[in-house]
Amino acid sequence: MRKNTPHLTKSCEAPPWRLVWQLAWGQLLVWGVLYYAFTALAAPIHADTGWSRSLINGGLSVGLLTWGILALPVGMWIQRRGVKGVMTLGCLIGGISFSALGYVTDPWHFYLAWACMGAAMAALLYEPAFAAVTMAFGSLYKRGIVLITLVAGFASTAFIPFTYLLADHYGWRNACKGLGAAVVAIGIPLHCLNLPQSVSRPREDSDKLQKTIGHAIRTFKTDFTNRTFLLLALWFTAHTAAFSGLIFLIVPTMTSMGADPASLLVAMALIGPMQVLGRLLVASRSGKFSSIEVGRWAMIAMTLSVLILIALPPSFAWLLCFAVLFGTGNGLMTILKGTAIAEYFGTLRYAELNGALATPSMISKAAAPFLLSAIWENSATPTYVFVTLFFVLLIGLGAVLNLPNPDPEIDVVPSTH
Repeated sequence: MRKNTPHLTKSCEAPPWRLVWQLAWGQLLVWGVLYYAFTALAAPIHADTGWSRSLINGGLSVGLLTWGILALPVGMWIQRRGVKGVMTLGCLIGGISFSALGYVTDPWHFYLAWACMGAAMAALLYEPAFAAVTMAFGSLYKRGIVLITLVAGFASTAFIPFTYLLADHYGWRNACKGLGAAVVAIGIPLHCLNLPQSVSRPREDSDKLQKTIGHAIRTFKTDFTNRTFLLLALWFTAHTAAFSGLIFLIVPTMTSMGADPASLLVAMALIGPMQVLGRLLVASRSGKFSSIEVGRWAMIAMTLSVLILIALPPSFAWLLCFAVLFGTGNGLMTILKGTAIAEYFGTLRYAELNGALATPSMISKAAAPFLLSAIWENSATPTYVFVTLFFVLLIGLGAVLNLPNPDPEIDVVPSTH
């Protein structure tokens, strides 16, 4: 006889905070290794192999493109089968692939390892964790998502200097092997083995999602012509493109415009803490916030931050103002990408809709640095880079301003664990 899986109603048991803490520490690890550690490894890889910087940075772009291509299939799988299998496989592939970087001697092997890491990113970074939280928390999903982003927000602060130390003392190849082994040895238990067995939908809701491929395609055709869905996609994609392009290019462009390198580095170091501050401001609301209202303020802050770079001299004071506005706005956006979908469409199809919206965002994340670099190379001044970013953010701001207010009666599936 099949044993029914117990699940919460909206008013009974407490939310499964143990699940959220496990996912939060797991996200800190996988973001730190699979995404941020490369920042500290690019220079020693260049010095050791003699490969060009563009070739080395192309590895990350391959990973991001793979992430974007697989985001929707992974979301559809999670929606129907749950997160445990996907995240277990993601930790295994991600850890092995990152370790493999320590053995590569050929650029094509380097790119192959990055393609595999992109698949692991799609299976691990934020979207699957957010899906697990919405499944387990029901109407309280915002509180779980905020906690995960707060902890994972320290990934760059912790892992970039740690990776520098590892590479300096043991060499970049050994650093890759050790960090990859950590993802396998620590990441699998954190993301998968100790999670409650029933992080999935109640059976009656799962039955609704056992659709044919043809039905799924017809459903997505409806989504892709839905005005709210398209505005969310435009909002998220514009934000991601602007953030990726600016982070990659701000140091060389601002230096060429006369900014003091030391002041610029201080401002860049401030962005991380400001991101955490933005998330703390939302956390203080205990999950009682409107994604659309907070999103408008976040996009205004980021748009104004780029306007500062265009219109004002690159003094230390103005660079700090830029960092405060840009960092706070981006920190808020990380949360809003996880909460806005459920506010507008409910949680029943959360994972696959999240995957669908992540696809154009990840592609823009990979493409933006190269497109902006081309604009810089073909223009008379790097100011055109920031003008382009300003208009991209204006498009995102226009999208969020035109979004309707969510239906307060939108269906949220009760929690399960």
